[in-house]
Amino acid sequence: MGSGISGLYNNTKGSTTLFSGTTKSSAISSISSLPNPIQKSAKSFFKGSSNNYNRYSIQKNSDGSYVVKMENPGRVPGSKAIYYKIIDSEGKTIRVYKETYDPNGKLIHTKEK
Repeated sequence: MGSGISGLYNNTKGSTTLFSGTTKSSAISSISSLPNPIQKSAKSFFKGSSNNYNRYSIQKNSDGSYVVKMENPGRVPGSKAIYYKIIDSEGKTIRVYKETYDPNGKLIHTKEK
């Protein structure tokens, strides 16, 4: 289930990157440029990260939805977990999930949050 839905939202065709950064503070600061209905949802998602997270991004899809994403390096060197929050154009959360990758970049599993 995860790979089909996840692939839909990770597809960069028809999407525009609105923000890409490496710090929690820059990610939270970028939220003010989003439409009001999206701001609260994106802010709460980013605030849930710790200082270990190293990549943050916000994309707008062609259908008007948003993909808010943050990456947490794993304990095993090279591994990582990527957290996603999909928000519709009205600010409603569609899906929150995590993808875990091994050091070779292979998707190990997808977990709904």
